[in-house]
Amino acid sequence: MDMNEINERLKDILATEGKKSIKDADVANELGINPNTYAQMKFRNSVPYKEIMDFLSKRKISINLFFYNQENESLEVSEKRYKTLRMFGLKASLGGGAWSDDEEFDEVFMDKRLLRHFGRGGDAEMYPADIISCMGDSMEPHIMEGDLCMIGIGMPYKDGEIYAINTPDGLVIKECYKQGDELMLVSYNPLYTPVRYYACECKIVGKFIGLMRDVNWL
Repeated sequence: MDMNEINERLKDILATEGKKSIKDADVANELGINPNTYAQMKFRNSVPYKEIMDFLSKRKISINLFFYNQENESLEVSEKRYKTLRMFGLKASLGGGAWSDDEEFDEVFMDKRLLRHFGRGGDAEMYPADIISCMGDSMEPHIMEGDLCMIGIGMPYKDGEIYAINTPDGLVIKECYKQGDELMLVSYNPLYTPVRYYACECKIVGKFIGLMRDVNWL
């Protein structure tokens, strides 16, 4: 849907509220956007999604119905079957990497039956999940550079499991052990020795529940 069609739909909504002779400037004002800026956005076909979602939310209008003509009934079926995962552009290092709270991500959809398979049961479906790409060789042969690791957010901690951990040296994926006030992070590759951090310096982002691999690299 382009900006011209969106603009007309917004005008239709305003018309149902009793407004007459609705112009683009009226739509812009309802969205809280300067009319000149709105005209430029319309010319560039740049959709102000946040302002439109706020506009729809105030009127209790379904976003999916507005953009996709998708009725609530079909949404309920979709929500029962699929789960939304965030796929980040950052790379977690299998040896030592980089992390930014401002990293951009894309939303991807996964069938919950497949997610249950990754989690070896029903647990994975209960928690949010992120997808993070990996670099380095410290977790080979089980996790390799370029693998897309699925990370279950907020899953219960258990010593000896693999976790994505935000450390002073960046985001890493390691086997994790709590020892007193420290975390010991262990690599599978014997060339890498265990690394210790004070637990207060680190944040366990989530539990590794599975991966996807591009077989063309094999």
